[in-house]
Amino acid sequence: MAVQPEGTEWATPTIEVSVFRHGELVTRELCESEADAELVLATWAEIEGVTCQVDDLSYHHRPGDVLEPEPAVLLDEDDQRDVPAEPDYGG
Repeated sequence: MAVQPEGTEWATPTIEVSVFRHGELVTRELCESEADAELVLATWAEIEGVTCQVDDLSYHHRPGDVLEPEPAVLLDEDDQRDVPAEPDYGG
């Protein structure tokens, strides 16, 4: 269990830095600020063959968000729309 230093507050990570080397994921770093993410990027910047991807986690939607898609509604037998029959090509 992590111990919180006195006089500090816990923050939710809002930025994820994914580090790739030759296309393979090496590590993921969760950062609480842009400054933290910049430090991670600076650490990996000098290594050959390494690329980093920065993702802002605050824009990801979670269940219950306003933009969550509605579940599909199945039509009842009485609510079937007139669907044209497939054409008979005389085959």
